[in-house]
Amino acid sequence: MPAFPQPFTSTVSHWQATNRGPTSLWNHGRDDPLPETADYVIIGAGITGASLAYQLTRPGAAGEGKTVVVLEAKDVASCASGRNGGHIAPRSWDLMGSLTAPLWEGPGGNEVRGSGLTPEEALDVYFFELDNLDLVEDIVKTEKLDVDFWKGSRLEVFSTTAGADKTRENLVAFKKAHAASAKHRSRPAQWEHVDDATEAKNVSRVTDAIALNKGPGGSWHPHRGTMALLRLALESPCSDFRLLSWTPVMSLEQVDGSGWSVDCGTRGQIKAPRVVLCTNAYTRHLFQDDLAAGQGVPAHLVPYRGHAGLVVPPTTFAGRNSLGTTYGFENGAYLISTVHSGLVLGPYWQAVLDTGLGTMSDIFFLEDDSVVVPKFREWIETFCKDRYRGWGPENRSEGPVHAWTGIMGVSVDLLPLVGPVPGKPGLLAAVGYSGHGMAMVVNITRCLAAMLRNEADDRSAAVVWDPRLPRSFEITEKRLKRAPHLAKAFSDPVGPVQTTSRS
Repeated sequence: MPAFPQPFTSTVSHWQATNRGPTSLWNHGRDDPLPETADYVIIGAGITGASLAYQLTRPGAAGEGKTVVVLEAKDVASCASGRNGGHIAPRSWDLMGSLTAPLWEGPGGNEVRGSGLTPEEALDVYFFELDNLDLVEDIVKTEKLDVDFWKGSRLEVFSTTAGADKTRENLVAFKKAHAASAKHRSRPAQWEHVDDATEAKNVSRVTDAIALNKGPGGSWHPHRGTMALLRLALESPCSDFRLLSWTPVMSLEQVDGSGWSVDCGTRGQIKAPRVVLCTNAYTRHLFQDDLAAGQGVPAHLVPYRGHAGLVVPPTTFAGRNSLGTTYGFENGAYLISTVHSGLVLGPYWQAVLDTGLGTMSDIFFLEDDSVVVPKFREWIETFCKDRYRGWGPENRSEGPVHAWTGIMGVSVDLLPLVGPVPGKPGLLAAVGYSGHGMAMVVNITRCLAAMLRNEADDRSAAVVWDPRLPRSFEITEKRLKRAPHLAKAFSDPVGPVQTTSRS
């Protein structure tokens, strides 16, 4: 893993600062002895590790009657999951545009950074994200989780003719693909397009809106949500579940015939036949040889430092006048309205590049989340004032009150890496969400848990792919082989990023 203990003090997010009560899991298992063996070891206690632990410890799941151990280098949700924008946001048909855009070729060739999927493959991802929101809602309601979950509408707001034209182009392509899909055409798109500038301004309350897309959206308190799922795993009567925080994994070693030995430094070692990496941006450090050679899984993942902040709105945007939707702004911010505290927002990476907030080297290949750059503070000071009609003057303790950074894991083809790692039997991963993880993670881990359940009785057999999980997420030799070339797109200052990144 990176140097540990880390040589800096991480910023504290709004989410981390507002979940310090007795039901939180700070320092959980910090002093507990590390078991010598387990049936399943999950590395990472962000939302991926937490939701996988929840799924594995349900009745009838792969972890029933088994030992499941989660190892976390710091505290639960100490990285991207506890620092994000709070969205659980499926994207509109604009997702189709980035997914079907060709793979980056570099100078002299195609310089757009897309995923290179077919329209049918892109539809698989589109509807998978819609299902993810429904799944989160179902779990929250069934388990009666107090995690500030909200489900309603999301607005994608466009303020330039080019942006409005592009979303209409994507809508035409979506309708064509949707009508031609035997698998998906019976499902409603759940999104609508508003092309009238006056209506767009009235619906969004955004001063420069000329068009928008409106569809399903959701949000929650991600730090409380992650901890709630882990608490359910801890309370499971079906599995022997352990959560050990402050247990950094230093290395992995394949052991013939018995799976993997996980070295946790001074904490000891643990062996398991199945190890699942839920480490996102930090996954690269668990493949030291490949990282040094610039190949394999490490080449497919680019650490990306993002910013977010909390804005307390003036009373003109409180009570009955509070924002009733979540937002994604063209060349601007993602934004949610929290249940109690105000607005959480941050810029997409393309907005950072296009508006001069930063360069490629300011955001990519960075793992230091101790820094909030001055330009971001300037940006968040004026964003809501400049964009929302009738924002009004801010009194003392209103406006921006909190800012932080977090490290996300960008997949170089903008698709997650999910499933068995090629050439490493018993090692699986679910990483590389490109800043869009909460739109997919809970559904991904449901499918991954089902795959583990199906192979639990015959570990000599290949893992059977869950048909609900988009096949384009599979970790294949082909994807890993092309990764070193695609990674150059995140260090070369050329070409627009066609990205699925929507926190």
